[in-house]
Amino acid sequence: MIKNLVFDFGNVLIEWNPAKILAAFVKEEDRKRVEAAIFDSGLWAQTDTGELTLEEAIEAIFTHWYDTGDVYHQLQEKIFEWAQLGYGIYILSTTSEIFYAVENAGLLPMTKVLTGKILFYEVGCAKPDKSIYQKLLGQYALQANQCVFIDDLQINLDAAKSLGFETILATSEQQNIIAIEELLKKKGSFHRKK
Repeated sequence: MIKNLVFDFGNVLIEWNPAKILAAFVKEEDRKRVEAAIFDSGLWAQTDTGELTLEEAIEAIFTHWYDTGDVYHQLQEKIFEWAQLGYGIYILSTTSEIFYAVENAGLLPMTKVLTGKILFYEVGCAKPDKSIYQKLLGQYALQANQCVFIDDLQINLDAAKSLGFETILATSEQQNIIAIEELLKKKGSFHRKK
């Protein structure tokens, strides 16, 4: 029976779209060069793993990218409902300290009901490395077969599934809600009173 919902951050709780970010901050004629310098170079990935701080990276883009994306408010409202039913709510994400800037900007209200989180820049490893999933399980005394992991990358879901997690491939806010609701109807531990 599912007792815990584990969410990725980017493209699950808030949109992650490098092209949209660049369109908001960079002139069209410079976008390919900036994309190569930031996203393709590994610079962004180095902040996710904690190798670089935000101050060491390109400050303007790193601290304001979330202004360009959509916040998945309906999913976050459902997370409040699921938490009230008794489900544990967790975040397991390859992200940098930008997570806290997004949270402080009020774009992640669901953190009010968060049971726990593992952010890769704090622990020094990233998905799909199985050790990060094991860290989540160990730190919060969870059993993988009682967790569903929602992520936008199949490779990350494959690693979670190999450890016994149920998984959902994040495709859109509405589809994510439908998929989670369907899974909880079949395998959920907590149900709405009729």
